[in-house]
Order: sequence, then C-alpha cells, then structure tokens
Amino acid sequence: MRQAAGPLGVVAVALVCWLGAGWLADRMVRQELDTALKVQRQMTRSVVDNMAEVIASDLAMSRAIPATMAETRVVQQALTEAGHYAALRTSTELARREALQQMPELATVNRFLHDAQGFSGLDAIWLVNSNGICIASSNAMDKISYVGVDMRPRAYLTDTLLGAFSETYGVGTSSGEPGIFVAAPAYDNGLLVGAVVAKVSIARLRHWVTHPGTFVSDSNGVIVMAHDSALEGLAMPGSHVEEMNAVDRVNTYLRERFSELSLQNAADAATSQAPWMPAQAAQSLVDLPGQPLPALYEVRGGLNSGLSAHLVDPLNAWPELLANHRRDRLLIFLTLAGTAALAAVISISWVRERRLHRASRDLAGQLQAANALLAAEARHDALTGALSRRYFLDLLRREIDAAYAQGKPLCMAIADLDHFKQINDRFGHPAGDRALQHFVETCRAELRSGDAVGRLGGEEFGILLTDTSLSTAHDVIERLRREVKSSPCAELPAESNLSVSIGVTELAASQDQPERLMSRADLALYMAKAGGRDRCEAMTADGAVPPRTAAETW
Repeated sequence: MRQAAGPLGVVAVALVCWLGAGWLADRMVRQELDTALKVQRQMTRSVVDNMAEVIASDLAMSRAIPATMAETRVVQQALTEAGHYAALRTSTELARREALQQMPELATVNRFLHDAQGFSGLDAIWLVNSNGICIASSNAMDKISYVGVDMRPRAYLTDTLLGAFSETYGVGTSSGEPGIFVAAPAYDNGLLVGAVVAKVSIARLRHWVTHPGTFVSDSNGVIVMAHDSALEGLAMPGSHVEEMNAVDRVNTYLRERFSELSLQNAADAATSQAPWMPAQAAQSLVDLPGQPLPALYEVRGGLNSGLSAHLVDPLNAWPELLANHRRDRLLIFLTLAGTAALAAVISISWVRERRLHRASRDLAGQLQAANALLAAEARHDALTGALSRRYFLDLLRREIDAAYAQGKPLCMAIADLDHFKQINDRFGHPAGDRALQHFVETCRAELRSGDAVGRLGGEEFGILLTDTSLSTAHDVIERLRREVKSSPCAELPAESNLSVSIGVTELAASQDQPERLMSRADLALYMAKAGGRDRCEAMTADGAVPPRTAAETW
C-alpha cells in the first residue's frame, strides 16, 4: 500500500503544480496581452485618425475649386447662354459637340477650364447646363471629349441639378477610370443655370492607403481604394450597394455584382488558440481571410464626403504571446515541482518582470510625449501659428470669467483680410498663405504679449484685448489696420494691396456670453465691410456705435 501511495502522491502533486502553473501563466500572459493591446490600439487609432485627416483635407481642397469656379462670371455667363441645349430625339452627341465647339465664347471657356485643370491637380473639369448637357470641358480638344454628352444619368449630378452640392465615388463612363466626382451648383442672378463638375482620379489619392491594412470605402460600402489591391471592389458586410438596383450599380461602378469582404469576428478562433484570453479582448479582434493573425479593426466615417477610413491591423504580438504562455506554464511547473530549480526560475521571472515594467514605463513616456505634441498642435494653427479656433474660444470664456471676477474691461475684435479669394486666384495659394502669416506676424508686433490672436477659419481671425476699454481698443485696432496696410511683405507681390477690415466690441457690464460678444464683433466687422473695407468699426455692449474720442493707447 505504501509503495502504491508513493506514485499516486507524486502524480497528485504534479497535477496540482500543473494546474497552479496554468493559473499563474494565464494571469501573466493576460497582463502582457493587455499591454500589447493598449499600445497597438493607440497606434491603430492614430493611423486611422491621420488617414481621416488627410482624406478630409484633400477633399476640402477638391471641393473648393469647383465651388469657387461656380461663382465666377465667365462660368455663370457660359451656362446661361448655353442653357437651351438639350438632348432631343433629333440630336446626336456628335452634332451637339460640333455645334458647341463652334461657339467662340465657349472656346474661351474651354481654355479657361483646361488651364484651371492644369494648376489645380484635378483630372478633369467640365460645365453641365441645367438640361444635363456638358457644354464645355478641360478636355474639349482631346479625342475623347465630354462636350455634348448627356450627363443626366450620372448619379453625382442628380442632386446638383436640383441645387445641392454633391461629392461621390464613381467610375468614369468614358475613361473607365475610378475617381471622386465633385459637383457644385452654379447660379446666375439667383437662378440655377447648371453645375461645375470636377474629377480627382483615385490614382492621385493613393497616399491615403500607404499604411499596410488600410482601405477606403464609399457611401455605398464599396472598397474603392486599399493598400492591398485585392480588396478593391469588395463590398463591406451589410453595405448599401446590395440594395441598389442593377442600373444604378452599373452607372456608378460599371459592374453589377459585388463580392462581400469576409471580415468576421475572431473571438472563437482566438479563444480556441488561447483559452486564457478574456472574452472582452477576444470580441475586439477580427479575422480577415489570407491573414494568419487576429487583428484590430478601426474605422472613421463622417468625413463630409460619404467616405470612410478603415484599418485592419494584425496583432503582431500574438505568436509571441502564445509562445510566452506555453513557456511560462512549463517554467512555473518546473519551479513548483522541484526546489532545486526554484532559485533559477525566480531569477528569470524577476528579470522578466523588470523588463516588462521598464518597457511599460518607456511606452508610458512615449505616449505622454506624443500626447503633449498633439496638445501643442491642437492649440495652434499649423499655418499661421495663431491660436486654433477651439483653444481661442476656450481662452475667451476664461478671460470673460476673469474680467468679471476682477472688475476689468475686456474687448474682442474680429478681423477679415479683404479680397482674400482674389489674392489666391491671382497669385496662387502660397501667396494667400503668406498673407495670413503676415497678418499674424503684424498682430504679434503691434499687440501686447498678454493679448491673443486666434484663427477662426479661412481668412478670419479673432483678437482678444484684456484690461482694455473700447475707445483704447478701437485706437489699437486702427493702428493695427494701418500697419497691415502700410507694412510691406517681401513674399507678397506689391500689387496684392493687402488690407484688413476689423470689427471690435466690449464686454457688457454683466452676464455677457462669448456668443453674444462674438456676434457683436462680427456685426461691427460687417459694418466695416459695408463701409468700403480696409477700416475699423466699433460697437458698444448695447449694440450702439460709440463716438470717436481720443484715448490712450499702449
């Protein structure tokens, strides 16, 4: 009996040690998994956020060009004069093209569109009248021209010919090349006369998906661009494209059927390989066919275009985690089973824990530095160095509270560079950027260090003057206006005639709100513009225009 009890006792102790080793190894690897997921999720979100910002920035530039051209007189007049052209049963596309190309005024418009397409970075720009006929285009002289084409079937024109701005992905019917189509309505004397349409080829936008695992889907859920080209043309699970009729799918994508992207939850597969994995962590992983590792998935929509940015990022630490778990369980088992190996295993565990803690501290330091850098970028406008809009508004609220608490006056001004679009149109966007920078530099030179300048948007800036009465603020702002007008900027052409219109107001005696203060300053700015621009106007807290009196300035 004693001989039998000896082997059974050894087996029992070994079984207990093995179970204990498994429990401890599970806890250790969960900590490693948690650290790996936190670090990689932070990096994944950063990549997707940067990708979304690049997409939004590029599309904003693409929107601005047709929207600006729709406001030019030459475009409005051309659409008005060619408004009678329509697709009749008796007319052909070739006949319409020949008739339109013989009009000398449209030849001028075609050259204008060709030149605009050349410097804008767009692939094509064309004009469509209210009947849906293309009357002029940047490729009017090419063998394949849009002139005379009936474009009513184009999905991106449906809403625009009703007066709405539209932006959508599609495949060109003539060229067969995919791209982003931007359409802006054009009005003449308040009447809708047609649209300005521009196309940006997908090939120009490949920098959106330079990071492995990234792809972009359109509003219908079709993947239009991907780092892995094999994913392009697939439909996201449950996407809207399956609800479209066949005609709309063909008109938009030149194809009728779409295979679905097999993007599935990887919880079952992950827990089968790693039963120790927490359920919440397993649910956050996805599985993509052809990819051996479970992955993190991030998506950013709401880019004002219907596009969405996606990233499927494989969990690179996964094989190491599985190997670490097996190794840890064996090491702990050996530690518990033999006292001779106890010291060695404890030393290994201690060194390993120190390494993990050091890595965690290094990662925490890197994250803290990255957060500080992001906070600094969010505080200042990247182009001019002025305060960002959000930070300026936060500062305004704090200064209003401080002014009321200390019983001191406070003034705010809103400045707008005169004819800024003309500077961009005549001398290019770099000149417009330099004009904005020159204005901020002049503000810094003329204002006190305690005053603040923030970019509210475009060419509009907010100026905050603390501990300053309205009469003094008006004189200071007037001095700033004269300095902007008279001070030369070496990077700007002399004929740019840079000037600024400014409206200034004061904080009410009590219970004034930032919105009302900004509204009065904006109304004073409107008065300055209505008075001929290149001037300053002031408005008191009760909405009156104060008399001009001599005041001390600093």
